[in-house]
Amino acid sequence: MTHVAPYHCDASDDPHAHNHVYHDHDECQDGKRIKPEHRKAGTGGKPRCKVCMNLESSM
Repeated sequence: MTHVAPYHCDASDDPHAHNHVYHDHDECQDGKRIKPEHRKAGTGGKPRCKVCMNLESSM
């Protein structure tokens, strides 16, 4: 498991929780659900994903 550059989803009308946070871990299952055409670099001003935080604390 490694950190990656932060990324987020630009589909603001999508109700899925993983689209309203940013991700920064390559093993985050929620982040992997973001369709490539909606994956954008940076945090997008969103809070950090809880799954990514948990992956970090388990290292």
